[in-house]
Amino acid sequence: MSRTTFASALALLWTFASALHPVSASARPSDGGLQYGSTDAIPAPGEGGTLLVRTAVILGRTLRVQGTMAHDLAGRPVAVQRQEQDGDWVLTATTMTTEGGAFDARWITDHIGRFALRALTPAAAGASASAAAAPTTGQTPVTVYRQGLASFYGPGFFGARTACGRILRKATLGVAHPALPCGTVVNLYYKGRTVTVPVIDRGPFHPGRIWDLTEATAALLRFTGTGTIGALRMPRALPAGT
Repeated sequence: MSRTTFASALALLWTFASALHPVSASARPSDGGLQYGSTDAIPAPGEGGTLLVRTAVILGRTLRVQGTMAHDLAGRPVAVQRQEQDGDWVLTATTMTTEGGAFDARWITDHIGRFALRALTPAAAGASASAAAAPTTGQTPVTVYRQGLASFYGPGFFGARTACGRILRKATLGVAHPALPCGTVVNLYYKGRTVTVPVIDRGPFHPGRIWDLTEATAALLRFTGTGTIGALRMPRALPAGT
């Protein structure tokens, strides 16, 4: 397959991806859950090209960043950047476009948090973030999670009051943590699925484990038994009794 054909096929793939994987839906269950969704790659078109990247990754793992630049930018270096909280754009990876304008880069994630990701050509790579005229791809928000060992609980505890004052029910969405304040909002990631829930209890009381998911939270993530999940503390909190 020629590079031009590959770029055309990739563009067609994005068309299908956009139709099959719309922006993750949010839900607000009545008993504590904030939102739930998937981390599928969503095409992000912009003036200078289109970015295609999954929206979640575990710290230290490699995130694949693909896309296409405008055809007149074929055979050129591409800079992939992430946006810091202060608005500055920081270089994370570089690559080259093919003859058809497609690019494929790798970012070995080295910071936790939520970042906007974009790609641009060298002419724009040195420009400041305020240079609105610089042609870039669209931006995709990407979350980098810290990994930790987790388990889940529920059966045998339903009807009991948690350490944060919540009555634990089968439908309760939340998570237990040894030290985070009650009501702390945490975004959890497991095998392509995410859920954002509050800390509602203390635990787990087992060496090496950091998180204990309620049964309802585990069910949304399709998490069973014990395993490694990603977690990111969000910059807001809820009252412990909500």
